[in-house]
Amino acid sequence: MSAETTTVATEVVWILAGPGGRLEHRAVVDPAGIHLRLALDGTRTQHLGVPRGHLVPSLVRTLKIRPVKGATGSVRPFPTARMAVMLGEDQRSRDEALNELRARTAWSITVGEWQLAGINGPDGLHLALEDRLTPITNTAFYRLLCEQLGDY
Repeated sequence: MSAETTTVATEVVWILAGPGGRLEHRAVVDPAGIHLRLALDGTRTQHLGVPRGHLVPSLVRTLKIRPVKGATGSVRPFPTARMAVMLGEDQRSRDEALNELRARTAWSITVGEWQLAGINGPDGLHLALEDRLTPITNTAFYRLLCEQLGDY
């Protein structure tokens, strides 16, 4: 994302879905700052204003990206289109898909045309890319977000 895209308002949408439910968060980033609308429980939201530059930490925190001790993830086949089920509204279908992968949560981030999705589980963080799940460290994930969204 280039600095030119941040001179007007840009909407960011991210979803965290798991056995406990589905939360859809939103942010509007404009020259004055970031206006967050964080889902609390599916029915309530919290509105927060934060300075520019705080989008990436907000994403990492609300997506519950945490270190997993002893995580030894590996690349494995995964039809990327299956993310729609894991992020969808149907709790039963979502739970089945998460259980198949031994994932605690699935998540996605969308900014305009740019999108990133993945899962969190006992074997760490994985990105859903090109019909496979690819492990990524928390640090590498944070850096990737900073590279793509650092202007926000």
